[in-house]
Amino acid sequence: MRRSFALGVVLLCYVGFFLIFLSWYHSSKYDGPIATHGTLDISHWNFAKDGEIQLNGQWMLYPGQILSPKDNLAKKKYQFMTVPTAKNGTENFKAVGSNTGTYRLLIHSDRNQVFGLQTSTIYSSNRIYVNGQFVGESGHPSTDHHMETSLRSYAAYFTLHKGDNELLIQTTRATGAVGWGISRPIMFGTQQQISQKHDFILFNDLSVVISFFIIGLYFLGFFIQRTKDLYLLFFSIICLLFAVIISFISEARVIYLLFPNLSYAHLVIIESTSTLLIGIALLLYLYFAYPQLVSKKITYGVVTVSLCTLILDFLPLDQLTMIGLLLHTSSAVFTLAYAFYIFVLAIIQRVEGSVYLMIAALSMSIFVIMTTINVYIPKRLFALYSVSSLLFLLMLALLMSQRFSNAFKRSEHLTAELDQNNQIKDEFIAKISHEFRTPLNGIINIAQTLLASKKDRKISEEAEKLQMVTRIGYRLSDLVNDILDIEKLKHGTLAVRPVPLDVAAVVQAELAFYKLLAEKKGLYLVNQIPTDLPLIYADENRFRQIINNLVDNAIKYTQSGKITIRAKRNTDGVELIIADTGSGIPPSEMETIFHPFERKKVTQVEGTGLGLSIVKQLVALQKGKLWVDSEVGVGSIFHVVLPIIRSEHIIDSRLSTKHARHTHQSKGQIPAAKALVTPHYSHSVKAPAILVVDDDLENLSILIDMLEGIPYNVTAVKNGKEALAELARAKPDLVITDLMMPGMSGFELCTKIRKQHRLTELPVLTLTAAINNEDKHLAFRAGANDILQKPYNFSEFAARIRGLILMKQAAAQATNMEVAFLQSQIRPHFLYNVLNSMIALSYEDIEKTRDMITQFAAYLRGSFDFQNTSSISSLKKELELVKAYLAIEKMRFGERVRVMLNVDGTLDFPLPPLMIQPLVENAVQHGIGKRKTGGQVRVTVRHEKNHYIIQVADNGVGMSQEELESVLDIANGRRSVGLKNINNRLKHFFGTELMIESRLGSGTTITMQLPDRS
Repeated sequence: MRRSFALGVVLLCYVGFFLIFLSWYHSSKYDGPIATHGTLDISHWNFAKDGEIQLNGQWMLYPGQILSPKDNLAKKKYQFMTVPTAKNGTENFKAVGSNTGTYRLLIHSDRNQVFGLQTSTIYSSNRIYVNGQFVGESGHPSTDHHMETSLRSYAAYFTLHKGDNELLIQTTRATGAVGWGISRPIMFGTQQQISQKHDFILFNDLSVVISFFIIGLYFLGFFIQRTKDLYLLFFSIICLLFAVIISFISEARVIYLLFPNLSYAHLVIIESTSTLLIGIALLLYLYFAYPQLVSKKITYGVVTVSLCTLILDFLPLDQLTMIGLLLHTSSAVFTLAYAFYIFVLAIIQRVEGSVYLMIAALSMSIFVIMTTINVYIPKRLFALYSVSSLLFLLMLALLMSQRFSNAFKRSEHLTAELDQNNQIKDEFIAKISHEFRTPLNGIINIAQTLLASKKDRKISEEAEKLQMVTRIGYRLSDLVNDILDIEKLKHGTLAVRPVPLDVAAVVQAELAFYKLLAEKKGLYLVNQIPTDLPLIYADENRFRQIINNLVDNAIKYTQSGKITIRAKRNTDGVELIIADTGSGIPPSEMETIFHPFERKKVTQVEGTGLGLSIVKQLVALQKGKLWVDSEVGVGSIFHVVLPIIRSEHIIDSRLSTKHARHTHQSKGQIPAAKALVTPHYSHSVKAPAILVVDDDLENLSILIDMLEGIPYNVTAVKNGKEALAELARAKPDLVITDLMMPGMSGFELCTKIRKQHRLTELPVLTLTAAINNEDKHLAFRAGANDILQKPYNFSEFAARIRGLILMKQAAAQATNMEVAFLQSQIRPHFLYNVLNSMIALSYEDIEKTRDMITQFAAYLRGSFDFQNTSSISSLKKELELVKAYLAIEKMRFGERVRVMLNVDGTLDFPLPPLMIQPLVENAVQHGIGKRKTGGQVRVTVRHEKNHYIIQVADNGVGMSQEELESVLDIANGRRSVGLKNINNRLKHFFGTELMIESRLGSGTTITMQLPDRS
């Protein structure tokens, strides 16, 4: 929008300026005498009153001839030519038909007087005679190759007699020149008038050239001192090139003062090169001065076109002269128009120095339009380019001076801030020293008290002192964390990992400690947070830090009353409100309370002034809002708004991990009681065994003390070689190893352990001081179960150890349960009953005995099948085992056991082993077996809507509601082992559970549902 507006302003300004100057050009009339038919009558012109005149009008032209006063001009053929001619030299050249010619004008005077004339532009060399007397020349006009070209302007003086006086001008046009003949008016007047005009033009042009040249050198010197500011270099180049351009486009042609013999060809080279280079320099100046506004593509495009135009200028093709002129004009107009557009855009966006930019843009526009009009029309215009160009130069110089001034002011301001920060940091060092000294003295005093106490005192008797040491240690750790967080926030390296959070739960957990702190000051800490708030999306640890700092700040500055914590839902998220009845914050300090190291000016309150600064930046990092309302003497209310969890946050949170706060003591804080010799074995206790590996004996001693105090059986070694030797001697329940050790690293040790022991068989916890993603990746690939960063919190360390040991125990228990389940399928009394049945039957029916033996063999084969120890079997194998079992029971009990198999013979799908036969056995033994008349067992397997349904039903005695509710929860008892195991495996493999329906006297139906994963 702004760019479109700026473009419209540029177009309107340029169109407006062109119309204004063109209308001025057409409306302004020349009132002096005009030559007609080769004669100019000045007898009635009052030079003293009306000033000098222009020798405009019809001159006699002798084309193709260089004539001198000695030649008989009356006999020569001539034609009338209007002077000055238009600069479109092609048309005049075609009209004349020659590169040479002689102009002749008769001036009729009524007096004898010394007059003078001032030439401007006569292509491309000329010589002037008055009344047969040579008065001046520029170059050397000639019809042969001895011609010398020059566009130097000059003043000539001569005496006119009463009557007709002859003015003769010889001209020669150089090949490739863009004009022909007298293309600018020749000024004519008294000697004094011409002399004054010549001096004025020379002074004006020299002033402009010297001004640009000096300013160019001035800013070039600036650039040499500040080479990183490239816009200074290009501005100096613009000034120097502008001085060159003014020197050859000005009326005085100042360049000829330095190079009096400069030819037209060389002048064209200088003109082409300088005009194109100044356009390139202007674009590059804009590009480096206003990089946020200038288009890189436009800059490169115009530079490329300008360089191509420069190459075209040096091609020896006369027909490309006008094309080159048009390209030059188009390039210059577009470059300056684009510069005007950038200036307008900068003004709209209110960059520094907008007023200077506005005046510079207007001055530049006037210069471009005046120069363009001056190129294409023969009429003499007032030299506004000198005023406008100087004004343009002055405005840009003032603009950059303002930049330097503002930079100096900013430097002064930053210096003052630096001094203030140095003072604040000195105060901070003093405060932080006090903050550290006080708790450290407390720890020292408590330790000395413990050492001086009776030797036989129990730890429980000193629990209060030890708890005080722990609280002081946590306070010091929090202070260190705050300082580290400030540095991370300063450098933008503090990362947050947002997850869904329950505000009420987190606040409730954090307020437990602060309630005790508030009670000691006689304050009430009121929690009014509702439990039905939506979840927020925030980093848990950083959210806790925000709460801690705000509540701690409220307790510090509240001497009496209460602190209330509320929360509510608003349009931006969940708003947490912490209000106190403290001293309040004066309006003069409201702007600075969130600055680092700033504290409310209350002498009796200690602190570092870091808390609120950290809170503000943590809230901003989590895309929240923070503000404060306060009234002196009434209290303060801090408001924190954090975003509510959304669907896209849920996806992100699954990928994030939570970082725990690490507040464990660092190295050297717990001295070893005596030199440690490895391997070290702790006193045997009834507890899990842990192998600890660390090359730092001091760290090893700390770990031993911590683990023995939990307690655990600890074996400590100092390197990987000793660790492997201990593993060969006895297998512990857990290995804790440092990652960075000389010789064999923790990564190598994990790899060697995993070659012999599975993850669940022997878990490994790795410790490291510096952790990154690559360390985590390598550690887990080597076979570590978990990784923990030093320094660590004791509670977290103990919890991770306990979790890993419980994992190992759970895996071992699962294995034992599986074995127990398999063994439970072959009960001794079942074997005895079957064998007794076979013995009894052998006396009655040998064939049935053989059938029973065959079915019994099939049953044993199915029960002891190696695949039953794996995780997956198949439906067909399960049914074979079921049929074998039912055949045996049917032979034993005859018609008391009735069986119905409702199974599609084409169905076969994978499922864990021994999932159906135990259910059938349960139905026979505990269902129909308890009825004298027996009953029916129905096994159904079917496929329904991407699921397999397996159902075992009986019409036996059934179960009461109490028995039904407890059947899967009983940990012991032979009846429940099989059902519980099947239910657990269903949950593990398929996420489903057994469905049991039963009524007393009506029977039981057990159903399982398996998803079709084919």
